[in-house]
Amino acid sequence: MVRVPINGLSNGEHAIAMVVEATEVEGIFPEFIGDVSVSGVLHKTGKKFVLQLVVRGTARLTCDYSLEPFDEPIEAEFALSYVQDTELYLRQPNQRQRIENDPYALRLLREDDTFVDITADVAEELSVRLPIKRVAPQFRHMTFAEYARTVLGDTAHVHDDSAEHRTNPWSALEQLRNHNER
Repeated sequence: MVRVPINGLSNGEHAIAMVVEATEVEGIFPEFIGDVSVSGVLHKTGKKFVLQLVVRGTARLTCDYSLEPFDEPIEAEFALSYVQDTELYLRQPNQRQRIENDPYALRLLREDDTFVDITADVAEELSVRLPIKRVAPQFRHMTFAEYARTVLGDTAHVHDDSAEHRTNPWSALEQLRNHNER
């Protein structure tokens, strides 16, 4: 769990720095390994809290080209706003649903709360930043056709049509027509 203590804080800015194991962050994707670090600033004004956070983690991914595992640093920067108001908190029974619909909404805390649980937010922010295309750093400068030629040599029958697709959107259909005419 990732919890930020708020009990007994004076008004002003307070630094936040903590490190937790990725396995302790409930809801985080299984690709994350090692530690997750949370740093930032908590601004307190009366009963209002604003957290400005940067979270960092490491994801172990599998390269789409070579199928080799590699570690990728993932970073997310976000802010959360809270207000302590027990009466309003008790009137809003569906607060979790409201937060899911609008993650930037003002969140409610009870006046006797001693911490803010940001576990779900940390897990979500890191998980949505996982890359869809997972290419190891040593192959990022290559297209898949270039990678295939380096691995298979001249025997590779891979057509690099990335430039052709940018100029002619019908090129894939023309290739099918040409192949069928043979």
